[in-house]
Amino acid sequence: MLGVVLFFVVWALGWFLEWLSHRFLRTTRDPGSRSWYLLVGPGVALHESSHYLGCKFTGTEVVEFKPINVQRDGDQIVLGYVKYMKPQSSFKNAVINLAPVAVSLILLVLFAYGATFFVPHRPGLGSDAINLIIDLIGVKENALLLADPMYPITQISSFVYTFIYTVGQLTVINPIFWIVAFLAMTIMFSNAPSDMDIRNAAGGLKWIMLFNIIWLVVAYTFPYAGYIFYGIYETLAVMFSLALGFAAVGYGFFILVVILGRIKASFRLIPLLGCILTGAAFWMLGPSSAYTPVMQTLISIGVLIALAVPLLLMKSTRIPG
Repeated sequence: MLGVVLFFVVWALGWFLEWLSHRFLRTTRDPGSRSWYLLVGPGVALHESSHYLGCKFTGTEVVEFKPINVQRDGDQIVLGYVKYMKPQSSFKNAVINLAPVAVSLILLVLFAYGATFFVPHRPGLGSDAINLIIDLIGVKENALLLADPMYPITQISSFVYTFIYTVGQLTVINPIFWIVAFLAMTIMFSNAPSDMDIRNAAGGLKWIMLFNIIWLVVAYTFPYAGYIFYGIYETLAVMFSLALGFAAVGYGFFILVVILGRIKASFRLIPLLGCILTGAAFWMLGPSSAYTPVMQTLISIGVLIALAVPLLLMKSTRIPG
């Protein structure tokens, strides 16, 4: 049940982030600009490339593929596209149009897992993820845990917190911290379904949902039936929870981009430089610092926001609108 719910949560977060970008991020209103290509372009290319991979996976003929193609079509702006021979199968249509969700999930997991290797004294979350999968599978064999619907939620929430905490240990002076944050936002942009994706995937998505509902009823009524799909739903739940943690990092980076995007270009360096210098000061203190790496990250980001607020309040430094 939790694996299915987390699927829609991650998908909704991608859609909501795209909506927020159109609402608050001015650069997304100017497709083709340098800032657009930097912030949004990679996500568009990844999204369309995912549809292309979906076509190849289902054996669907691709007519034309352009991962980025900014052009106006009437009152619409086309950012990229994949033209293909629409298959008769609802399932194939669902696979093609839901491909960005699958590809973004895989990338989020890979980047999230890989990023933690750059954290000092932290070998990565791989072993924690595997242990969590084993733990969730073992719930079937423990009557007390099986009767507690909050147990899986608690364990996964703890895992998401551990991931976010681990990324915070990188600190702002580590370039990997900013690369991870940027990749998180980019991949979440690519995860966002378009209206066309939702319409094309609707038929297959209904069958997928119907199957999951029936299976959940069966598994709830006969717990041992869960062994038929041994470990699959548990693995998906952990993968989506890892993606959820990565998405949280992406949202945090998006908020900083929005804040800096509202400040005139000549003044943006002030809060960013204050953030980096604060992180560098903590680094110079080394072990003598009374603050943990995560607290150093939070304080450094706090300095960025504190320096940005006055610039946002003054008309001379704020971008109008």
